[in-house]
Amino acid sequence: MGSSPSPPPVTDPNITAQNQQNLNFQAGTQSQQGSMVNQYNPYGSLTYTQTGTSANGVPMYSATTSLSPQQQNLLNLYTSGQSTAGNQANALLQGANYGGTNYNDVIGDSTRGLTGAAVAQQTAYLQPYFQTQTDQLDTKLKNQGFAPGQPGYDNAMRALQNNQNNTVTGFISQIEPQMFQQAQTQYLTPAQLATTLGAYGAPTQPTFQNTPQLQIQPANLVGATANAQQAAQQTYQDQLQQNNSMMSGLFGIPTALLGGWAKSGGLSSLLGAGGLAGADGGAAALAGLEALGPAAII
Repeated sequence: MGSSPSPPPVTDPNITAQNQQNLNFQAGTQSQQGSMVNQYNPYGSLTYTQTGTSANGVPMYSATTSLSPQQQNLLNLYTSGQSTAGNQANALLQGANYGGTNYNDVIGDSTRGLTGAAVAQQTAYLQPYFQTQTDQLDTKLKNQGFAPGQPGYDNAMRALQNNQNNTVTGFISQIEPQMFQQAQTQYLTPAQLATTLGAYGAPTQPTFQNTPQLQIQPANLVGATANAQQAAQQTYQDQLQQNNSMMSGLFGIPTALLGGWAKSGGLSSLLGAGGLAGADGGAAALAGLEALGPAAII
């Protein structure tokens, strides 16, 4: 008789997991290496270089962007202009002394500050005309026999001066709003220009190319191992069922050969008498059958 089949060995899950992890690591490394494609165009290049290995064995790379000589020269000129603009913006702000003086005092009004200076400058051109009027009136009065200090002379001169003062007052009332606006603009110009220069002089935010992502799927070792284990288990079950069927057929042979005698209990008595329960039970049963002879086989 054949021996019973042995159950299939059980795969160690730790070994399977470690092997799957190795495959995952290999696929990830290949994906990383396959994704880092060097790029070249007329303006420059982007290249990748391995610069080390991490603690867990993953390769580490650095990406280097290089400009063409022409583009590098333009970048140098641009950054030099930015540096100049930044320095000038700083100088403008320092010269304006924002916060060091009250802005109301700086802008001022008709008699002080930037507004007062502008008004004084605008009214200064009236003085020659006023002086000419005064000289002409003085000559006229003297020719008429009036002298300074006499009521007629003094009244005439006072009337002229009042007229001139009214002219200046009216002129200032018209020109002061414009001068105030000009003073305010003049006060804010350094800040506005410094803002423009500062924006131009600001550092350029670096831009980096996104590395293309190549995804390599690792082999499904866990699934393959599970399928193989299941197949081996099914094969074992089939072999076990086949072996049980064969053994059942073998034990059914004496009943078929001995016929009614075996069915009536003769075989059981013979097997009991032969001591099948012992280690030599099979040999005793065969000896008993031989003693019965051919006549017992019906």
